[in-house]
Amino acid sequence: MAATRLLALHQIRGRTIAESLKERMDYTENDLKTEEKKYISTYGCDIETADEEFLLSQSLYHNGVRDVRRKEIIAYQIRQSFKPGEVTPEKANEIGYELAMRFTKGKYAFTVCTHTDKAHIHNHIIFNAISMDGKKKFRNFYFSGIALRRISDIICFENGLSIIKRAPYKERKSKGRYSRKEHFTDKKLEFIKDIEAKLMEGKGKGYVTWAKRFNAKQMAKTVLFLQEHKIESYEQLKEMTDERSGRLKELKDSMKEKEALLSENKKRQQAIIDYSKNRKVFEAYKKSGYSKKFYSEHEAQLLIYKAAEEVYKSVPKGQKLNMRKLRDEYGHILEEKKKEFTEYAGINKDIHEYLIAKRNLEMLYRQEQGKNEKEGRDKRTRNSRTQSVL
Repeated sequence: MAATRLLALHQIRGRTIAESLKERMDYTENDLKTEEKKYISTYGCDIETADEEFLLSQSLYHNGVRDVRRKEIIAYQIRQSFKPGEVTPEKANEIGYELAMRFTKGKYAFTVCTHTDKAHIHNHIIFNAISMDGKKKFRNFYFSGIALRRISDIICFENGLSIIKRAPYKERKSKGRYSRKEHFTDKKLEFIKDIEAKLMEGKGKGYVTWAKRFNAKQMAKTVLFLQEHKIESYEQLKEMTDERSGRLKELKDSMKEKEALLSENKKRQQAIIDYSKNRKVFEAYKKSGYSKKFYSEHEAQLLIYKAAEEVYKSVPKGQKLNMRKLRDEYGHILEEKKKEFTEYAGINKDIHEYLIAKRNLEMLYRQEQGKNEKEGRDKRTRNSRTQSVL
């Protein structure tokens, strides 16, 4: 079970966009909250330079599309909180990554920071307001919060977690004027109602009539779905659903691996640039006899050179860093990742329909099995009574 909320992050008054972004990022990446950055994942950026990479897209957009406006929205934050004890930090981070990927459709860079400092594990997802190519800005559409909650519920259901159920109208606490749009519920994702359980709660005949009608509609949708996709049995539906779910997981894991490869590739490209730019400074430092005065005057350049040198040392023996080769490799990996995401988006588009149909059939079979068992018990009871009378 996960509760979600979408927040727009504006440029803080009296501060630059860079300062505003850094403050938000520093909070979500806090070592104490994420157990020394153990539970952090990213897309389209590196956690150490995420705010700077966000800024690069911001600059491209404001220089090429339009200027910065008053109260500029620089990023969006998704807060996703889980029920205590229901999910591990690793799983929560994985679900948060999936939520961000589906909601942004892979067009906006984001960071997912899972906080474990509270009783309830929760994610802070920050995604850039500007697309990675710097050409488009995210538009916070009217029912974005509901769409976000719906995606989160689907992912929770896919991972075997409980779903938050909206309280009946009579049981809701008044919080001022009631808005139908604010409390809109997408009934497409509601499953078959358990009539017998509701009867035990003392519901009236009117509810039973409604529930039966509702069940009929849900089953009609399920049957129509099975016909459209030429599914002839539960076994076939289960096989197709499992196959799609498995492929989604494979694609997601593969995209994560490629994201790591791209990050490492970018790191090596930067190392080549930094090494070349600061090599002369290091040679001069070496000639000075490693003078402390020289070091203090050129500390920043020497530290950058040292970091680049460490990257060179990490390269396996027999391999050399070549900028052209690295760029070609980066383009190849990126192209493969784009193809995988296209396939992922296509499968993910209708996977929840398969899951709903599978769940509906399972509940229907369970009800039929319970009914048959009850009839069998009644028959045995009548037979035993007849024998005792004889």
